[in-house]
Amino acid sequence: MNARRDLDDATPAQGNTTRDYLEALDAAGQLINDASPDALERALAAIARAADADAAALYRHGAGSMRADNVGAWRGKIVLPRAVAESLNRLDYRLYRDLHETLSAGLMLERRASELLPATQVMLGPAGVQYLLCVPLLDAGELIGFLALAYLEQPRRRVSGEPRFLATLANYLALALVRQQAEQRMGVNALRLATLVGATEDMVFELSADGIVVNVWSHHPALPSASLIGLPLDMAFPQDMAWALGQALPRALASEAREQFEFTLPRLEGVIYCIGRLQAVPSEDGGRRNAVALIRDVTELMREEARRRAMIDTLDQLEEAVIELTQEGRLTRLSAAWSTLRGRNNASREDLEQMLTDYVDGSDHPPLLHAYNQVLSQGEPLSVRFRLLRDGAEPLWLEARLLPNWGADGQSHGLRGVLRDVTAAHLSEEHIRQLALYDGLTGLPNRVLLDDLLHQALARAKRSGGRVALGFIDLDHFKQINDAFGHQAGDQVLATLARQIRSVLREEDVLARWGGDEFIVMLPDLPDLATLSQVAERLREIARQGIVLEGIETRPTISIGMAVYPDNAESAEALLRVADSTMYHAKSMGRNNVQFYGDIVHLKSIGREHMAIQTRLNHAVLGNELQVFYQPIVNARTGQVSSIEALARWHDDSVGWITPQLFIPMAEKLGLISELSEQITVQALTKLRGWRDRGFMQPLALNVSRNLLFSPRFVRNLIKTVEEFKLRPADVIVEITESLALTDQARQSRHLKQLHESGFKIAIDDFGTGYSSLSQLHDMPIDILKVDLSFTARLNNESGRRIMQAIVQMSHALGLDVVVEGVETLEAARFLQGLGVELMQGFHFSEPVPAGVCELYLQLGLDGKI
Repeated sequence: MNARRDLDDATPAQGNTTRDYLEALDAAGQLINDASPDALERALAAIARAADADAAALYRHGAGSMRADNVGAWRGKIVLPRAVAESLNRLDYRLYRDLHETLSAGLMLERRASELLPATQVMLGPAGVQYLLCVPLLDAGELIGFLALAYLEQPRRRVSGEPRFLATLANYLALALVRQQAEQRMGVNALRLATLVGATEDMVFELSADGIVVNVWSHHPALPSASLIGLPLDMAFPQDMAWALGQALPRALASEAREQFEFTLPRLEGVIYCIGRLQAVPSEDGGRRNAVALIRDVTELMREEARRRAMIDTLDQLEEAVIELTQEGRLTRLSAAWSTLRGRNNASREDLEQMLTDYVDGSDHPPLLHAYNQVLSQGEPLSVRFRLLRDGAEPLWLEARLLPNWGADGQSHGLRGVLRDVTAAHLSEEHIRQLALYDGLTGLPNRVLLDDLLHQALARAKRSGGRVALGFIDLDHFKQINDAFGHQAGDQVLATLARQIRSVLREEDVLARWGGDEFIVMLPDLPDLATLSQVAERLREIARQGIVLEGIETRPTISIGMAVYPDNAESAEALLRVADSTMYHAKSMGRNNVQFYGDIVHLKSIGREHMAIQTRLNHAVLGNELQVFYQPIVNARTGQVSSIEALARWHDDSVGWITPQLFIPMAEKLGLISELSEQITVQALTKLRGWRDRGFMQPLALNVSRNLLFSPRFVRNLIKTVEEFKLRPADVIVEITESLALTDQARQSRHLKQLHESGFKIAIDDFGTGYSSLSQLHDMPIDILKVDLSFTARLNNESGRRIMQAIVQMSHALGLDVVVEGVETLEAARFLQGLGVELMQGFHFSEPVPAGVCELYLQLGLDGKI
């Protein structure tokens, strides 16, 4: 019970371990009724999966024995030579004293192979075992065997309560072994009694009508063994036994049926429970009838039944409901928690023989029935979520772990399930998904979800040779609405417009909010271009429906730019870009119209366009129109965000997003870099102040240009700006490029030293692209080295991996923190982890994202990426 509670309280990241242990518990529980080799192997496999082990084996022996026999194993991917496998079938504790001393004390043995005695190491060596976990199996405090779990490498760190859960599993295995041994003894005794040959643990004898013992065929160890023939009952047997026989004998002689009776015999080691049967038979002399008695010791069965009842009582105390189903889904067994989940105060049997689907929300029937079929056909456990209907209350979200109910013939004759209330977790997941993927005002998909849906649509179109249309929609003169009626009225207009546009689209079409007063409509599987024209015109007309604001009816208009894949663009990014530029062309044509990219003839040369971008950049900087995106730097050991890099982004009204590689040098050339950097710094520190107020303590990295670093007032101004936001210098990482760090070294070293002494951390960005050496960097006040992404891109060959290893080792030797940029694949992340790199940045973890998405990463981490 405590082990389950510990695992239930584990973090979401440990949820998979919980489910694996529940599966192991069910598999071990089946051994009580099914001791077949297949059932044992399935149970050992489930336990190995739960404990993350590479192999599992079960050994048993009699109490006090110094030899243990292997009764079952699951070896996973371990392949053993025949001679080695045979040597592991029987273990002599006298050779493996470290096993016996620990296990006989009732303790788990969990050690590296190198820490064991030499004899034990020799035993494990041919199997390649590096780590061994042995759990004792006890019966009445006596060691009767153990469960062995083998690992080919260091296992993962165990979650809270896991050792206690392993002990619980060991108790079930011990119970199964004791039950198996008891049943084996009963089978042998029954055979001996049936043939009346040899000795038996059951006592078989014959009584005359006067209660005299006339024949004895078999003795019982707990009953008298001397010659009993000719003795009356009260002299031949203990008092309780003689009294029970005396009461049953007349009834047996008077009836043709067997007469059954029970009695107990007190012993020093505990009470013995016996069941007796009397059957009348003709006497040898043909006179009065005699009776044959069979006395059976059922002490072990009684103890087993008590343990079984205790297990059932334990299951009834769990919050999870345990159910059994027929193949059709009809309920045949329910634990007490079922009534609790159904919202009832007392347990009820009325649900038995009903279909489980009778208590499940109708919309959840298909996935539940599909899960039935999968489990029954494949024989593998499966999890499914559904809503359970309750008496007079809201439905609960349950997670059901379904597994086959194996019969004695090895076939699946039904299902078993463990039902757990996951309502709180489900609603939390839905809320987080809503925040991450949907716009809070309109409820429409946001940019993140749109990007995923667009890529899926283009992939389908590429396979089928179809088309996908994309429309950029902008609400005309929206600023006037905000100015005249306020932002609350503006939000009302946007929400109403979203509903109107959605009403004229097909079910498969997607409407997303791009931001501000801009929307995007995506039409997948476009049948023809004529349909596109019709949809565009319907969109323009529906937007002109009146909206009443403070008693005044307004009729907004929209400008639409349409583009088609693959006619106008061959990628999602290009399709967005051309649709965006087409929308701005529609606005320049007088607004309230639809333009198609294929109808636009571009006459501007590259040079003229470049000049136009410079002009618009000047307006954007002066108008404070640049934005800040944030890219997390992730601790690859924990998955938590270690720090955030602030990056400038510019969305130009004419051509869409402009790459920083274009506008940053352009701003430096135009003398705008100081104003641009100031805007980015103020926006980033404003956001950082808000994150600090919400408890997020990660530092923020700011990129510093050549002009700013060499400015005489740069250090003083930065310190003042940080103080104005009630932040500390330690909250900010100043990033400079490697080439900048080596330019005019005397001047920049002075500024870097001042920054470092003030409490700022200094990072060298794009390391490896300049001409520095690590010895030069060692002379500078530097804390962090960011390895350029060009090195990460070469990790697919041996020379690239060696260069990366050398950089990391030398950086660590100089006491520098290392951040590797450009990590785009899980394989690269895993390799870098092997080199000891903890801090990584790249598209595998996250591209630069808006502040809202970055805040989710700060809150939830990115452990799913490692």
